Amino acid sequence: MIKKQRTKPLKLLKIELILSRLLPNHKKRNDLDNEYAKLNAGFKGEESLDYYLADLKGESFSIFHDLRLPRDKDRYYFFQIDCLVIHHRFCVLIEVKNLIGDLYFDHQYDQIKRSRNGIEETFSDPVNQVEIQKNYLAKWLEANNFPALPLKTLVVITNPKSYITISPKYGINAQKIIRGKYLVSKIMEYLQKNNGIEVSNKEIKKLSSILIKQHTEHNSDILKRYKIQPEDIQTGVTCPKCGEIPMIRRYGYWFCSNCSLKSKDAHIQAIKEYALLFKQVVKNNEIREFLHVKSSTSMKKLLISMKILPKGNTKSATYKLPLPK
Repeated sequence: MIKKQRTKPLKLLKIELILSRLLPNHKKRNDLDNEYAKLNAGFKGEESLDYYLADLKGESFSIFHDLRLPRDKDRYYFFQIDCLVIHHRFCVLIEVKNLIGDLYFDHQYDQIKRSRNGIEETFSDPVNQVEIQKNYLAKWLEANNFPALPLKTLVVITNPKSYITISPKYGINAQKIIRGKYLVSKIMEYLQKNNGIEVSNKEIKKLSSILIKQHTEHNSDILKRYKIQPEDIQTGVTCPKCGEIPMIRRYGYWFCSNCSLKSKDAHIQAIKEYALLFKQVVKNNEIREFLHVKSSTSMKKLLISMKILPKGNTKSATYKLPLPK
C-alpha cells in the first residue's frame, strides 16, 4: 500500500516555472535547461518504478516515495530516500537511476562511468549512496525508538536501453544493482528468508505516521542560486491556452490579447506561482503588482474567493498563498 505518493519535487517545479517566465535570451536559460533535463529524467525514472511496484500487492507492504528525513534534532541536515518499502520483517531502501548509455560500475573509484554518443561522463556510485542512506535510517529508527529492522538496499536502473557492466571487484554488492523488472522478485526473495524479526501492525502504523510527519521537502532558492533577479521574471497572469503573458483584467474576466481566451479563474495559477517563486506570506500590494491588478479591493476579493483570508490589521494584513501541486 502506498503511504506517501510521489509528487514532482519543488526544485523541478521551480525551474519549470522560471523557464516559462524568464525573459527571452536570458544568459542563465541554457544552464536552467540543462538542470531541468537532468531533474526531469530522474523524476521520470522514479515514476517508472511505479509500474514495477504495482506487482507488490497486499497490505503487508508500505511504500513511501521521496522521503527526506532529518539527521539531527535541530533538522539542519537531512537525508533522502528515493523509495522506501517497509514490511513487518525488513525495510528496503531503493535508489533509482534513469541513465541511458553504456554504464560501467567502477568499484575502485566509487563511480559510474557512462559512455553515450562518444561522450564519457562520471556519476557518484549509487550503491555507496544508498548504503549511506541506510546508515542514516538505522540511526533515525534508533533515535525514534523503533525496533532495529533489517535494512536492505537496492539500486534500480529503470531505463531499459542502458547497457550495464559491473566491476568484478564489486563482489556481493553487485547483487544490489538490478533492473526494474526484477525489483518485486528481489523483494519477495527477502520475504522468503526468515530472519526471526517481526514487528507488529501497531508499530508499522506508528512508524508510517512519524515518517510522514518528519518528511520535509527541500525548498531551495533557485533564483538566488542562478543569480536571477526579480526583474528578469515576467509578471502577470499566464494564458492557460496559449501561454501568453500577461492576460488583461476586464469586467471580472481575464482576457488574452493573443488568442482571445476569456477566463474567470486564470489568476489562481499565477498566485500559486508567485508563492513558489518568491514567498507564501504576502501583502495585498505585492501580489496585486505581480498579477497587474489595479484595485486592492478587487485583489482582496480574488484572494477571498480562493478562501485565502487576510490576517492582521487592514493596512498591514497578510495572506498565506498556496503552493502549486
